[in-house]
Formats: sequence, structure tokens, C-alpha cells
Amino acid sequence: MSAPRPMLGLALPLRVWLTLSHFAMLALPIVAILATGALATDLRDQTRADLQHQGQVLATVLTDRMHRRGETLYDAEGLSPLLTTIREQTLAGIRVVDAEGVVVATSGSQLGETLAGRPEVDAALEGAIAESVRPRPPLSSKHSLDSEARFADVRIFVAVPVVENGHPVGAVVLSRTPREELQAIYQMAPRLIWGAGVGLFLTFLPTMLYGYLFSRSLRRVSRTANRMASGSVANLRELDLPDRSHVVEAREISAAFRTMAERLQERLSYFSEFAGNVAHEFKTPLASLKGTIELLEDPDMPPAQRARFLGNAAEDVDRLDRLVGGLLSLARAEEGMGQEPIALDELAAEVLVRHPAVTVEGAGSWVRGNREQLASALDNLLENAARHGKAPIALRLWTEPERTGFDVTDAGEGVSEGNVDKVFARFFTTHRGEGTGLGLALVRAIARVHGGEVELLRRAEPTTFRVSLPRA
Repeated sequence: MSAPRPMLGLALPLRVWLTLSHFAMLALPIVAILATGALATDLRDQTRADLQHQGQVLATVLTDRMHRRGETLYDAEGLSPLLTTIREQTLAGIRVVDAEGVVVATSGSQLGETLAGRPEVDAALEGAIAESVRPRPPLSSKHSLDSEARFADVRIFVAVPVVENGHPVGAVVLSRTPREELQAIYQMAPRLIWGAGVGLFLTFLPTMLYGYLFSRSLRRVSRTANRMASGSVANLRELDLPDRSHVVEAREISAAFRTMAERLQERLSYFSEFAGNVAHEFKTPLASLKGTIELLEDPDMPPAQRARFLGNAAEDVDRLDRLVGGLLSLARAEEGMGQEPIALDELAAEVLVRHPAVTVEGAGSWVRGNREQLASALDNLLENAARHGKAPIALRLWTEPERTGFDVTDAGEGVSEGNVDKVFARFFTTHRGEGTGLGLALVRAIARVHGGEVELLRRAEPTTFRVSLPRA
């Protein structure tokens, strides 16, 4: 079976993913600036502020000339060469208009042109600094990113009033195209490269270090998992380092694998022991059957003796049938089945129909489990008491804040000291001909699969077995 494809179609080591994620975080501010338009807005604000400052300076120069030299704004034409020089330095187009909005000085060739009617000019002629942004036609030729040409698709216009004796007599109108975002980033590249280089260096080293520290624990867990998949669960020393990892998830995974390996080892030991027990229990009746068959092949065997051997064979077959039934019940109990809310009082009433001589007292609570299995556990305890103990047999239901269950008590001789540790073992019985030795083992398996336990409370007379279960 082929391995499933990763969701992104790409499988990379943890260190590579960490490196890519850190580089993405470094690039995120630039992407955010470009995507949100924050840089474009800042470039326009910067251009607008520069034009206002230049306009205020030029307006102050014009006002000073009119005061000191007695000139009028119509004498400003002599400023055109100065304005042309300023344009070459600042890349801003500059025009001076009179009170009628007619250009009287310019850095270009628009002398005599009227700018009246433009909102920023009209506002400046009324005494306010005004601005406007208008679309700009695309460049007629291609330019490199490091050229002086501006690539933005708008042009910013700023008009600053020229005031004489408290009244506006004209305005200085400036215009310039702001830099485009990519152009600004490219022109700032020398400084950005140094900063990015330092950022990459400070990012790469911790990333590789953290990636190594984080991934080495996962690699050891992976090696342990591969060995477990190949059937080796004895050596768990690879998990010593992940157990001490600084990454909580790595410690949790390691602890989960250690628990899983221990349980797998327990299951392997269980199956090995179980197979040995089954082989031992089946060997005796099978050997007896084999011998009986060989004897029955004698044609001269007396009828009475033949009948006795056939009876023995039937008993062996019955024992094998009981063993197989008990093993199937035990396997189903250990696998677990569907669960539902169950009232122990109702369950006990159902089981006691088959044990009318048993007295019952107390009250149980609700549990969550499989009705058939829990009924089987109670039935086995009552049959065990009837077979190995003596009347009276009592069933007591009990409830505690977090647990509930039932006790089965009989007036028998109790369990001998040497058998206390064996009573719940599979195939252990003190009455070999009567039972399979799986009854109490089945009770323990059912109790554990329901999150509970069975225990021998009293060993001597009266003998008491208790099943404890979590309350629903």
C-alpha cells in the first residue's frame, strides 16, 4: 500500500519548514506594505510635504523681493532661470501665477498660460494652501528602476499663496510625480540589503538550531516507531531524549509511544502466555480422545467397555466445547463491544432470574457498558460462588460518589493462601472436572474493559468478590 500524499503535495524536513516560515515572516512586512498601499500613501504624503515646504520658501522669497526692491509680482519673470535650476534639483515643476491665475514665471515653457479654474490655484488665490492629485499619463519610454524618472500613475499639485500686505497677490504652484513602491524599494535596496542580511543571519542560525533540537526528538521517536513496526519493542532507550525534550508535544508523543510500546509488550507476553495455556489445556482432552479412538478400533472390545470409553470421549468433547466457548467469551470481553447506559439494579434483577436462591440488598447506580458482558460477569461470579462455596449466597449493590458495583458473598471455606494470587488466572481451577478455569478470568477482563476492576475482598469465610465500575 502506497503512502498517502501530503496535503500540500510537498514533504520536507522540519528544519526546512521552520526556515521557510521564518523567511516568510521576514518578507511579510514588505508584502503587507505593498498589498495595503501603505508605502504608496507614505510616498504621496512625503511628496506633498516636500512641495508645500518648497512652495512656502518660494512664496517667502517673492514677498521679500516685493518689500525690499519694490517689485511687483509681474517682475517675477526674472525668476524663471532660478526655477529651472530648482526643478533640476528637486524634479518639481514650478510656476508662479498672478492674482488672475496667469503664469508669470515658470521652470518650463508655460509662460502666459492661465491656471485659473484649477481648484488648488483658486484656493491659493483666496489665501489657503491647497493641493490636488490628478492622473498622470504613462511614460512615453521605458526607464530603469534606478533612473530619476518617476513611475507613479498620479501627479500631485500644491499651490501656496503669495501674500502682500495681508492680501494674496498670486501663488506658487508646484507639481511632482511621487515615486512608485517598487521603485522606492529598489532605490533603498543598498540599505535594505544590509538590514535583510542581518535579519537573515539572525533568523537562519536560530532556525537551524531550533530545527535540530526539535527534530532530533522526533527522529528518535520515528526510529522507535519503525522498530515497533518491525516487531521489536524491547529497547526503548531512544525515547530517553524525547522524554526530556523542551517541546511539550515531543514529550507527549514520546510518552504516548512509550505507553503504547509497554502495552504492546504486555499484549505480546499475554498472547505468548495465552497460547501456552491453551495448548496445555487442550493437550489433555485431545490426548485422551486419541487414546480412546485407538482403543475403540479394537473389534473385540466388550460392549460395556466400549460404552465406557465412548462416555469418556463425550466428556472430553464437552470439555473442549466448554473451553472453546470460554475462550471466545474471553476474547470478546477483552476486545470490548458497544456500550450504553445501564442501571445496575435492573441488570441484577435480570441475572437473578437464573439464581433465585441468591439474596440481594443495597442499590447500585448507572454505569456505561455492554449489558451482555456485565450480565455475564455477574452470572460467572454467582456460579463460582455456587460451585465453590455454599449457601447462603448474597449479592450486595453499592454506590460511592465516583464508583458503583456489586459484591458477591458466599459462606464457603474461602480461598487458600496459596491460591489467592491464582484465582483470576486463566485456566486455574480447583475442580478440574467441573470447570474450565476461565470464569474469574472472564470477570476480570470484562471489569477492566469497562474501566473497573475485580478483587477478592475476603479470603476466608465468608468469601467476598467485589466488582468496581466507574459511575456513568
